[in-house]
Amino acid sequence: MHSAIRDAFAILEEEVAAGRVAGYGVATWAGLEEAFTVGELLALATEAAGGQHHHLVAVKMPVSLVMMTPIARALHGRGPLPAAADVGLRVMASAPLHGGAPPVWSARSSPISSGRA
Repeated sequence: MHSAIRDAFAILEEEVAAGRVAGYGVATWAGLEEAFTVGELLALATEAAGGQHHHLVAVKMPVSLVMMTPIARALHGRGPLPAAADVGLRVMASAPLHGGAPPVWSARSSPISSGRA
């Protein structure tokens, strides 16, 4: 996977050099939690740019009330969200409403039916 990402970054760096693209980013559903780190992406971008300044400028990942792991980790200064922000990458969230699929609530766990609302 890393070589495919580096190859894609190399093509995007060529587009930057040609003036057709100002910068590029990575949007992933689970990649930043399972397949690679922000540091690895930066290294691949630098390699794709021939060791020069790269134009990787953003990362995008799902963050929602259903997918709380990125938020919980960020609150403790860990994970891809603060890692990306710390190096100046734009951080964007996707799927804030989890694709329209609400969490599964049972009558017993619902804050409304249990009086916890």
